[in-house]
Formats: sequence, C-alpha cells, structure tokens
Amino acid sequence: MMHLVLLVLGLFVLLVIVRTMVTVELRQKPSYIENEDKHHAILLLWGVGIIFLLLFIPYQAWQLEGSSRDWDGALILGSSLMGSVLICLGFYCALKGKRLKARVPTT
Repeated sequence: MMHLVLLVLGLFVLLVIVRTMVTVELRQKPSYIENEDKHHAILLLWGVGIIFLLLFIPYQAWQLEGSSRDWDGALILGSSLMGSVLICLGFYCALKGKRLKARVPTT
C-alpha cells in the first residue's frame, strides 16, 4: 500500500515540478549575465528533481508489482519509465503551448 501512495505522490510531484519549470522559463528574460546564471541554475535544480523522479517512479512501480528480477520486472521498469517520460513531456508541451498562446496578443 505504501508503494502505491509513493507512486501517486511521485507522479503528482513530477507534474508540479514540470509546471514550476514552465513558469520559471516563461518569466521575463534576464538582462544581466548574473541574472541569467541564476535563471539557468534554478532550471538546473528543478531538472535534477525531474531526473530523480523519472528514476523513482519506475522503481516504485516495480516494487508495487512484486520486485521481480526476471524479464517481467524489466518490462515493468521499462514501460513505467517510458510512461513517466511521456507523461512528463506531454504535460510540459501542453502547459507551455497553453501559456504561450495566452501571451500572444490577439488582433
């Protein structure tokens, strides 16, 4: 039961981090080099969280399914990793596209 809670919590935190990254990316572009370095450092820190969660979510799915060390365990790990990446990229593209459309002035 705990693995299910951690899996759902990991997916939720992944989506929150992706949303935060889109917000940070779409802020005003920094004008000074020091501000640009801070901007990239913030994005890098959020990226480390995403990489951790992209490894944590398949592990929790593997634990939830019984920790098999055979080919079915590899299948579970691989498919949950691909699913996590697709969810992450799909949410990123949808959210960034939505926010970019909102910024475009209408005539």
